[in-house]
Parts: sequence; structure tokens; C-alpha cells
Amino acid sequence: MGKCAVASAIAVLAMAAYAASEECADQPAGDVVVKAHRFSDGRSYAYLVTNSGAAPIRAVYIGSGAFIGIDYSTEPTSIGSPDGWRGVHAFVPDPRWPQSHSPRLIKYLWEAEDPEVWIQPGGSLSGFSIQLPTPQEAVLAYRRFLESIGSTADLPTDPPLEERFDPQPDLADVPFEVARSGACDAEGTVELDVSANPKITSGRH
Repeated sequence: MGKCAVASAIAVLAMAAYAASEECADQPAGDVVVKAHRFSDGRSYAYLVTNSGAAPIRAVYIGSGAFIGIDYSTEPTSIGSPDGWRGVHAFVPDPRWPQSHSPRLIKYLWEAEDPEVWIQPGGSLSGFSIQLPTPQEAVLAYRRFLESIGSTADLPTDPPLEERFDPQPDLADVPFEVARSGACDAEGTVELDVSANPKITSGRH
């Protein structure tokens, strides 16, 4: 991810984290629902966002609140987005650790600059999706990281390193947060949709 994309992603995090407490105190936070479809490969997820609030949604991110711990099994191989939206992933420090020793955590973010494609009150939007790597792809990424820092450490073989990256984290049971135009943010927990819902699609990759 380029520097501009990283800066934009962090800007979305800051935007979504900010809320005027006096303004938001009396507004409900449970008027946004995010449902996930987990594909049969166990590594692909698509999300449907439904806005029952009174203000349009301009940004969505997965992994807020409790965060998602970063390892090479959670760094996506691709992120899908609805038309007019852009999806990225960003590494952020764990606030529970001192800044100088903070491990990296990951968030998946989508934003739309054009108000015409925001999720309007009473509307739903699909096309938000994440493709996670296979254990073999995660191992290759880990090897590249070791090479980039000049490490000559031997990788464990018993058990095989691939087992460290499998099973995958469950991205259908994680916190989410949305940023709304002219209103308070909303947050909640993603719900797994077990039905064959044709509205949940993968979007552009």
C-alpha cells in the first residue's frame, strides 16, 4: 500500500474515532447492521452494510474496538469494494502497549469521497470483501519479511510453519465501525449471514 493510501487510511481511522460527546450522547449507535458471508474456502468474506439511521454512511471499517491482531494470515491478498468506494488495509499500533514496543494491528477500511455513492438512510450496500492468504502464501510473506530485515533464522519445521497460519481468523465475528456525514459514528459486531443471500456480493478487486 502506497504512502498516500496509508495516510488516507489513517485519516479515516482518526475521523471515525472522533465524536463530539455532547452531540452523540442521545443518539442511538445500534442503527447500522453489518452482515458477513463466509465463502466455502474459509478465507473469503463479503459484507452487506444496512443503514437504518438518519445520516448517510461515508466510511466503513472492520476491526475497530478490540482490533484484529496482525500476522501474515490476516494481511489480505485483495480487498473488494463497491463502485465509487476504495478499500485498503492499515496497520495501527496497539493502544494497550507502549508506543515504542507496540505490536502492529490491522484494520480493513473502505471510504467513498462522492456523496452520491454513500449509503443513504434506509439503504443497503454490498461489495465490501476481503480475501485472506492461504497458509502457503502467508509463509512466503513471512519469508520475504525475514529476508527484508536480513534475518538468517531457521524457520520451524516441526510442526510445519504452515500450521501457524491455519486456521484463519474469523472475520465474521469482529467489531465494526462506520463514519456518518453530519452525525455520530456507529459501531457494533459483524453478524454472520448463514442464508444464501444474493445481496452479499464481492465487489471490485
